[in-house]
Amino acid sequence: MKNITGYLMIAVIKLLGQVSLPTAQKIGRRIGIYLWGRRTRAREVARVNLSLVYPDKSVAERDVLVQETLIQNGMIGAEMGPMWGYETAKGLKLVRKVHGEELIEAGVKDPRGLLILAPHLGNWEILNNYISSKYPITIMYRPAKSPAFNEWMVERREIAGYSKLVPTTRGGVTALFSVLEHGGTVGFLPDQEPRLQSGVFAPFMGVETLTPKLPHEMIQKTGAQVIYAFAKRLPNAEGFDLYFSAAKADIYSDDVRTCATSMNQSIEELIKIAPAQYQWTYKRFKRRPEGQKNPYTEAKVP
Repeated sequence: MKNITGYLMIAVIKLLGQVSLPTAQKIGRRIGIYLWGRRTRAREVARVNLSLVYPDKSVAERDVLVQETLIQNGMIGAEMGPMWGYETAKGLKLVRKVHGEELIEAGVKDPRGLLILAPHLGNWEILNNYISSKYPITIMYRPAKSPAFNEWMVERREIAGYSKLVPTTRGGVTALFSVLEHGGTVGFLPDQEPRLQSGVFAPFMGVETLTPKLPHEMIQKTGAQVIYAFAKRLPNAEGFDLYFSAAKADIYSDDVRTCATSMNQSIEELIKIAPAQYQWTYKRFKRRPEGQKNPYTEAKVP
C-alpha cells in the first residue's frame, strides 16, 4: 500500500513538473485555501504553534498568519513539480538574488569544513539545487515511508548537481562527520524534532523546544564552520531570493544548550524575513520538558 501511495505521489509531482511556476503556485494556493477552510490537521497544528510563539498577537491576527502559512505550505508542495521536474538550468533561472554568497564561497574553501544549517523556511528544494549546482554537498534527510517514493526522491534531489543524500541513520551520521573531517560541506535541517536522547531543550521563539544535539557534536568534533541558508519565495511567482547568513559566535560553545540556543535564535531571525513561509504545520513542540503536557493533544488536533 505504501508503494502504491508513493507511485501516485510520483505521478502527481511529475505532472506538476510540466507546468510553469505561476501555475504550480496557483495550485498550491488552492490547496492552502482548502486546508484553511476545514478543520484539517495542518490548520490546527499551525494554530497551536502560532499561539505558542506569538502569544501577544490576537486570535484574529494569528488566524491571518495561519491562513497565509497554509497557502505558503501549499505552494511548497506544488513547487516540487518544477523543482524536481525542470532541467537544472531552467530551475536555477528562478533564483533572482543571492544575499551573502561570499559566506558560502569562503566556507567551502575552509579546510575545517562547512556546516550549512537550513531550516524549513521558504523553498529548501531550490536551495539544494542552487548549492549543489556549484559545490559538492552531503545532506541528511529523513527517508519517506514509501520505498518507491523515497528512491525516486533521492534520485531527483541528487540529480541537480554535486549533491549526495544520506539518511537519518547511524551510517548517515557517520558519513556527515567524515565529510566535515575531510574539509567538505554538509547540509542539515536544524529544526526537526529529534528523539529525546538525541536532543536538548533550548528556547525557540520563547518556547523551550527539543533541539537536535547533532550540530553541536559535529562542530565540536570536526571544528567545522557554520552558516545558515534559506530561499525566500517572492510574490507574484517572480522566483526566489537566497539568503546566506553567518552564525553567532556562541554556536561554537562547548556547552550543548548554549549552542542549541544560538542556533534557534538564528533561525528566529530568518523567520522574521518571511514568517508565513515557515513550516508551522509541523508538530515542532510535541515533546515537552518534564511536567508539561503535549499542546497538540491538549488542543485535540485531528
